[in-house]
Amino acid sequence: MSDNSLISVDFDAVDHNMRVVRGAVGPGVAINAVVKADAYGLGAARIARRLVQGGASMLTVYSPAQAEALEGMPCPVLILQPVSRIERGSAIHSMLVAGRLHLVVHDIHHVAELIVLAHEHGVRLPIHLEVDTGLARGGCTPDDAARILQAVAANPSLTLAGVMTHFSHAKTSADRCAAQMRAFDLFVDAHRALIPPECVLHAASTYASLRGSAVHAGMVRVGIAWTGYAADGPDDGESIPGYSDFRAAIRWTSSLIHVRRIARGNSVGYGWSWTARRDSTIGLVPVGYADGYPTLCVDAPQLLREQAEPSRWVRISVGDWSAEAPVIGAVNMDQICVDLTGLEQMLSSQPNGGLGAEVELYGTDRTARNYLPTIARRLGIRSYELLCRLNPRIPRVAVEAAAPLGRVDQGAFRLAVRAAPDMP
Repeated sequence: MSDNSLISVDFDAVDHNMRVVRGAVGPGVAINAVVKADAYGLGAARIARRLVQGGASMLTVYSPAQAEALEGMPCPVLILQPVSRIERGSAIHSMLVAGRLHLVVHDIHHVAELIVLAHEHGVRLPIHLEVDTGLARGGCTPDDAARILQAVAANPSLTLAGVMTHFSHAKTSADRCAAQMRAFDLFVDAHRALIPPECVLHAASTYASLRGSAVHAGMVRVGIAWTGYAADGPDDGESIPGYSDFRAAIRWTSSLIHVRRIARGNSVGYGWSWTARRDSTIGLVPVGYADGYPTLCVDAPQLLREQAEPSRWVRISVGDWSAEAPVIGAVNMDQICVDLTGLEQMLSSQPNGGLGAEVELYGTDRTARNYLPTIARRLGIRSYELLCRLNPRIPRVAVEAAAPLGRVDQGAFRLAVRAAPDMP
């Protein structure tokens, strides 16, 4: 475990974001909280408990290994990956026997495997049928789905707990979402006789669920919503009430460990990708790509653009004072350089010349240049990806309110880790 940086998860913000989702979908729609990939690297067990307290009646993961972290949860857990075997004595075996493990069926051959699994463990297995309406990833065609419904209805070892689909353009196209929902509704209407009334229908992920009730069905599946990073809204320019209500729940902070001066014309880092255009002050932060800080895949024109308009910024804080600073040069395995030019007077007024000042790598202010979705957009990637890149070696700590700006030193990091031993 590293004590060079700290990830703070604001549980007040998580609670708030779940209330925003509930307000958007209303009281009659169930909320399924998606906590894939260890809750996007933030610690599934601790996060999931909070999400259930906040109104989630089901949790979703991708694989059996991810489900193991949720063994103690009081609600059902849905596994999206095709599963055909479960080992006796495993963590998810106890969930299976208790009826809290739900599996997705992807094709007619998978149905036969799930029947064998149910017989082997002596359970009636809750399954969710995924109908492919356009994503062309998991799931099956509507024609195959009809055959699966018949097979499930004929076998008492399986119970149809859900029928689902997944939108291909939830963030980018309201029209495409509507078209897929029409296809899903047509399938459901045509096969009502084979779908029990207690079976839950679900289609919408975060961005789709906030577009309106037409896609809510009986349950919505939300992931990026509970992190607060859905606040950047959809990509199709549609104005949707509620997006601006989300609050970012994650801060990633480190500290300034070294400051030096370089002369105009000197270059910084591997490959000399940044050159000082004036006498400059450079700071060193002990975080790099091994921690998950994003690098650039650059060509010569992009390097020139990066020199003129950096894509990644941090916020330097000392006491009540703070300012943004660009990340410069190549991102290294365990360190980055930031341009502190213009901040010298404030830094020099502090003990140790500003060493130990807090460096906020990802912040919660959506207007700031170190806001995670802003960095992701500038790099041409998704917010999910930046979250999932965060190395497990970085301590995670839960807070009940946003941490105040101020000096953060190595001792504070170690203290925070000891205070929250159950955050992965």
